Amino acid sequence: MTLDSSKKKGAVILIVALLVVGSLALTIRFPTGMEGVRVAVYNGRGSLLSSSVALLNMFRWMNAEANYVNSTDIQQGVLDDYDIVAFPGGGAFDYSTFLGTEGRNAVLNFIAEGGSYFGICGGSVFGTESYLGLFKGYTSGAVNGSDTKLIPMIVNTNSTGPDLSAEPSTYELLYWNSGYFYSSNATYMSTVIPIVLYTQNNEPAMIACRYGNGTVFLSYPHPEYEEGSARDGDDDFDYYTDPDSEWGLLLKVSLWLVETSK
Repeated sequence: MTLDSSKKKGAVILIVALLVVGSLALTIRFPTGMEGVRVAVYNGRGSLLSSSVALLNMFRWMNAEANYVNSTDIQQGVLDDYDIVAFPGGGAFDYSTFLGTEGRNAVLNFIAEGGSYFGICGGSVFGTESYLGLFKGYTSGAVNGSDTKLIPMIVNTNSTGPDLSAEPSTYELLYWNSGYFYSSNATYMSTVIPIVLYTQNNEPAMIACRYGNGTVFLSYPHPEYEEGSARDGDDDFDYYTDPDSEWGLLLKVSLWLVETSK
């Protein structure tokens, strides 16, 4: 049996319409609350490229406007145009060296005046008292050995900062020689919000805190990677099969950062 010309034309129109609708479904993004938020992802000297790439794709998944910046950009005042600055995994000492006094002061002033800091691994160490002092404390040595692996970590579903009440009780997180955050000042530490904790010692692997009029999030593990998935834009650690994604949790953290900053 063959179709007459009118039926053929109708079939072609239907197929085209389905393709258009399908394409639109792929491009439509659901609102997240991060629309209009601008994120500067550091991708200069000292940074781990795969971590920078994963962070850029994660913030874009959140519907934020995310762009790469380097030390020269920061020294020249680029953070004036942003809401969050994100430092990925990499070398805290290198960040400090290449930014120099001018760049470090630019970051500190940006946070103190109401910006937000988002640090991962070396970027989180850079935020501690050892370097910028956004968190008035330090990081410990590796908690669970000197290697990379997925390990279960506890979510603080009773967080007094980001609303994590609907989050699962644990996540499988990428541990990479990761430590925890601590301070000898118990009064100060009581103002710091644990986000995720180690099962081994109940110490915080991720924290949130205030600095001046701004907000700070530090994570020693690597929640930015989507192990086994291409959506983070990088294939590092894709040999792991991660049963969950931490991007939803980080979205809640990021919303808290920008909503709480003045």
